[in-house]
Amino acid sequence: MKIGALLPRSTFHPLLQHDFLQGMEAYLQYRGVSTTWFTANIGFGTNPEMVLQEAEKMLLEHHADVLVVYADQPAVSNIAALAKQLNRLVLLVHNGAKYMHEWEPHPVVLSHTLNNTIQCRLTGIHAATLSKEAAVCTSFYDGGYSHNHALVQSYADNGGSVAYNFVSQYKVSDFDSEPLHHFLRTNAHVQTLLALYNGDLAHCFLQQLQTSDVTEGLQVFGSPMLLDETLTTVHGQLKIPFQVSGYVPWLSSLKNNANELLKTQFNAHTGREANLPGMHGWNTGMILEQIYNTADTHRFRAREILAALSDVTLDSPRGPLHMDAATHHMIAPAWLVKTNEAFEPEVIGGTDNTAQIWQDIVHTKIHGVSSSWINTYLCA
Repeated sequence: MKIGALLPRSTFHPLLQHDFLQGMEAYLQYRGVSTTWFTANIGFGTNPEMVLQEAEKMLLEHHADVLVVYADQPAVSNIAALAKQLNRLVLLVHNGAKYMHEWEPHPVVLSHTLNNTIQCRLTGIHAATLSKEAAVCTSFYDGGYSHNHALVQSYADNGGSVAYNFVSQYKVSDFDSEPLHHFLRTNAHVQTLLALYNGDLAHCFLQQLQTSDVTEGLQVFGSPMLLDETLTTVHGQLKIPFQVSGYVPWLSSLKNNANELLKTQFNAHTGREANLPGMHGWNTGMILEQIYNTADTHRFRAREILAALSDVTLDSPRGPLHMDAATHHMIAPAWLVKTNEAFEPEVIGGTDNTAQIWQDIVHTKIHGVSSSWINTYLCA
């Protein structure tokens, strides 16, 4: 099977594309799937013309059977139009931090995301059951995606009220959360934060908060990337006197055989511990294997591949992974975690029933003016 892969660049997470690619490679190698790889870098996914040019090479020159594109929807519409003419499958991967695009679903595009809007919506609902007033905290960057709306709107829809909005700069060198701390000092009745950060910004936010004088009684409900378990490994230890909780797509400590296999094989293949993008790549490899094993029936014709996937459930490290036939999006369980003082997350709950939450998101109508960043989330 010939696989074309268009991969991103990320300053927040420099190993993102490498971990994702090596996750795919590790799975397909372990399973003995015969593959030929063609890869190209597409930067932050902000140049649709360049992304299309690379896709043309993969589909028309290298004759890729499947094209994997790590990008958000706006950069892929032209690729989807090309692939439709060729009846070749585009396997679109990203964090799922944006709502569905106007051109979705598409007859030859399968979206395999990390479902961040689902997890944020669940976290907002969970937070509203425990607190009825909160401050929203995010960065100029992280706040520019739909997952922000999913978290805050679900909190409000379930009885929560937003008392304050804190939007920080997007560089650690400029990060100063004192305005937030001042608000909490002068409004002691507000002890809940809804927080969306990633990478070094997430670590800096928590580090400044842990040394402040506003932590007593504080509870933080975070986006999936704020709860990334590698934060302390990459950016340094934390000692936080409050809990951070929220829904995430995956945790390395999940107790299932598929997850144990991922951790063993990813480490053997890379010499590194499995992480979120590595798991995402591994699961993408599972989808590719399913396509490879059924090639005699569909001969890599995209529409037939998608039709065949409609009743397939994959036993993934995240839990059961299946396609929502109406939207061509892969859906998986969501896991509720909380952290201890050392910022080590543990699973305290979760739900397999994310399909209904996904339908709520699909049917969400945004009223009034809205805007968002065009680059892929985490790729900036």
